[in-house]
Amino acid sequence: MNRNCETKIYLADINRVNESHIGLISPERAEKAARYKMAGDKKRCIAAGVLLSRFLPGTEIYTDSFGKPRSKSGECFNLSHSGDYAVLAVSGCETGVDIEVLKEVNALRMGKIVYCQNEMTMLENSQDRLKLFFDFWTKKEALLKCMGKGFHRNAKSVDVSGDCFEENGKRYYFKTYRFSGYTLSVCSEKNSFPDNLEFIEI
Repeated sequence: MNRNCETKIYLADINRVNESHIGLISPERAEKAARYKMAGDKKRCIAAGVLLSRFLPGTEIYTDSFGKPRSKSGECFNLSHSGDYAVLAVSGCETGVDIEVLKEVNALRMGKIVYCQNEMTMLENSQDRLKLFFDFWTKKEALLKCMGKGFHRNAKSVDVSGDCFEENGKRYYFKTYRFSGYTLSVCSEKNSFPDNLEFIEI
């Protein structure tokens, strides 16, 4: 079967979430949201559920042994959230996405924990270490999620300093977006990404 492997990316502002959105999400997602004590966490969970209901309607979702949510229909997707946004990436091929709010960190000290030598060399030589730190962080998270391993795998074992990563004959591609103090990276087996992010009114 020839699958459409173009990755689509949808973002929702969690500040738009209200009680009426509970009725739009799956019972499982509603139960998960109810378990959160912090209002922001609850809204991020609900916003992600609304995106799932809108763009993968009626899809039965389960979690695999590595904790990655998957669709029984075979459609590939991935979720992430940070700050005021929840994001959903959808594709016919394996995909991973990560969004992070830019915040002040000790890029070199933190980098030594998760970045390989090539990444660290680039970070040390960068004129904007914070920007590059979050580029690498989101790309690495998106890649590991796309591969289905998350951080069950050593983060230093993958080098995300380029536009793609290749292992065992398989190539994974990246694209990074930046907006309003956020960095978002998406990863897929096919180099087919939108030029711009799509912000969804929920």
